[in-house]
Amino acid sequence: MKRYETDTPELTDEVLEEIRQLRFTDLGGGVVVFHNVMDVDLEFISKWIDKNALAAHQQRWKYDMDINGVVYAKNEDGNKFSIEQVEAVPVRVLEPVQDGTEQEVVDIIRGWEDAIYKSLIRYIDMFPLVVGTIWWRNRGHVLRYDSGKYLGLHNDNDTNYRATGGERYIPYGQVGARQTVAVLLYINDCVSSRDELDGTNYSGGELYFPYLNITHQAKKGDVIIFPTNYMASHGVNTVTGGTRYAYLEFFSQGSPDINTRIEVAEPDDVQTWCMPHWIDTVYDDYQKYCTYIANNYSHSAEYADRQNVLVRNLEGEKGFINPLNIGSHADE
Repeated sequence: MKRYETDTPELTDEVLEEIRQLRFTDLGGGVVVFHNVMDVDLEFISKWIDKNALAAHQQRWKYDMDINGVVYAKNEDGNKFSIEQVEAVPVRVLEPVQDGTEQEVVDIIRGWEDAIYKSLIRYIDMFPLVVGTIWWRNRGHVLRYDSGKYLGLHNDNDTNYRATGGERYIPYGQVGARQTVAVLLYINDCVSSRDELDGTNYSGGELYFPYLNITHQAKKGDVIIFPTNYMASHGVNTVTGGTRYAYLEFFSQGSPDINTRIEVAEPDDVQTWCMPHWIDTVYDDYQKYCTYIANNYSHSAEYADRQNVLVRNLEGEKGFINPLNIGSHADE
């Protein structure tokens, strides 16, 4: 397999049943936690992340000086940060898979991608109209929060546009505006107090959604999926002990636009791990999942009710083809 191939897992009946049996907690507002989706070899992968984190952090920033002689940093999107902010934000390994990445690491991260995709199919089953907003993806990157680091309140659909004093400040890079779904895979556990720290977990660092009144403690192997819009604005509390590890991915919509730095590659043309690229399987895979449910669980009152609701919702959308393909079952 080539290093940057963009394949998604084949949804055999066995995998479809695995997706059906995923345990989850719906926290509200489109925020859903899928529990224990996969095993994580924390000892191995944390050492690899630690080894690569410092170099990744140093390569991310470019430094300059303003007219007052104050040094500031710019990230890969050209956004300005003070030196204090740079010291507080998480380290991001933005290209975890490169030409020289050892195969064991590549296999682990591909396993994470498979787990995310399976969770995504189940998430779509909960919110079926989201399927029309998933055109392309940026595969994930790794986040590492040392003690004292945090992430301020933000939403992942924001592009930092503003208009003031009669002048519009239109961002050149507008990829964020196209993002619709965010996914975090937790690599280690969040605990409630420093007394519980054991060298593998961390305290503080909870993910919080203030507008939805949600605060969530991570558990290793869980996947959390949520909308990127302003209602799901979120942040990460300050890590008070240990090191927080996670893997972040986005699914997006919209046509490419070179004028706003939105370039979406064909799957066969992807040259880097996180390069935006079309995802052509998700609609067919969701239909496959729905067909599997209809064929194997149509006798269940729970699934019959669920199918009726989904059919009505989807057929209510003008021009929307019903991926369930189970209208006859729903009408019986």
